[in-house]
Amino acid sequence: MLKDTLFTIQSSEETENGCTCRIALNASHPIFQAHFAGNPIMPGAFIIQMIKELASDFFNRTFFVVSVKNMKFLHAINPFESPEITVNLSFTRQDNEWITVSAVLIDGETVFSKSTLLLENRYDLRQQMETFRLCVVIPTYNNQQTLPGVLNDLIRYTSAIIVVNDGSTDDTNGILEKFAGLVEVVSYVPNKGKGYALKTGFDRAKALGYKGAITIDSDGQHAASEVARFVEFAAKYPDTLLLGQRTIDGRMTAGSIFANKFSNFWFAVQTAYRFRDTQNGFRLYPLSAMKGLRPLTSRYEAELELLVRSAWKGIRIVAVPTHVFYPPEGECVSHFRPGRDFLRISLLNTALTLLALVYGYPSMLFNRFCAKRRKS
Repeated sequence: MLKDTLFTIQSSEETENGCTCRIALNASHPIFQAHFAGNPIMPGAFIIQMIKELASDFFNRTFFVVSVKNMKFLHAINPFESPEITVNLSFTRQDNEWITVSAVLIDGETVFSKSTLLLENRYDLRQQMETFRLCVVIPTYNNQQTLPGVLNDLIRYTSAIIVVNDGSTDDTNGILEKFAGLVEVVSYVPNKGKGYALKTGFDRAKALGYKGAITIDSDGQHAASEVARFVEFAAKYPDTLLLGQRTIDGRMTAGSIFANKFSNFWFAVQTAYRFRDTQNGFRLYPLSAMKGLRPLTSRYEAELELLVRSAWKGIRIVAVPTHVFYPPEGECVSHFRPGRDFLRISLLNTALTLLALVYGYPSMLFNRFCAKRRKS
């Protein structure tokens, strides 16, 4: 490891597709004397290692160098002449979950080197989820066509899975029996709604010692591989509610587009926070920070309620880009009841807007005041 010996990170700032790091060089490190005595410079192999370590630090995981392309040494890095330098990193994800990182090392107008590295992602998701005590909670109701595929995909990545069978009347019980020993199952009858299923799943997760729960729908729209992204963000933003922000394959229905814009508007009114995808059920709930916060509503409106009440409680909310697949029309199974459920959501928004004035906004101001006091 070169970090904290050859160099130390002075500051790090996220950019649109990567980060900018300001690092200080340790001129007394023997590596600088490796090539020419009395002329300290950094060898190219150690520039590559430094870039890899900075990328590993940014993603909070271990990378290994697969290949190096377009390596250009324009000026030698001398720690006495440039005790601090800037490293600009930009990342591109590959289909095989590897990372391409382009790096530019500069100081003012001087460009020391440019390079492109292909990094292999040897990320042990199971170990990371165990380390952060995270699980996946899947509420399901009559999704026998898609549930097996969702579970088969998920168990490739994690064994911390809780399925809440919300009173299904199809063959869901038979499907779950085939996964006995692989997933934790909570079942009840009759159907009580998604909000009740989430509450049940969170309570079970808490009883099993988990500190956070990633919620995934059982209709196949959410990709199991995206769980890794939530775990990455959880490492960077502890005690944070991570809200999936959809990038979409397929055609989103006009009703879903309207419902999302409707929800985004009222969420901004009720919290003064703006997100462009408040309807996405792909989330990570920080159970420890929520301290028993559970939905009071029982159906689809519960997800909006949890989001608003978490903001009022002072829980940080961060958007996470997530991949979502919408099947062709006729293949999608939805239990959303447009008239009845939209009425419930409208009534909830009315109640939350009134509560925001007398409770929500004062609570957020109080929580911010307390947070500033703790920092000072």
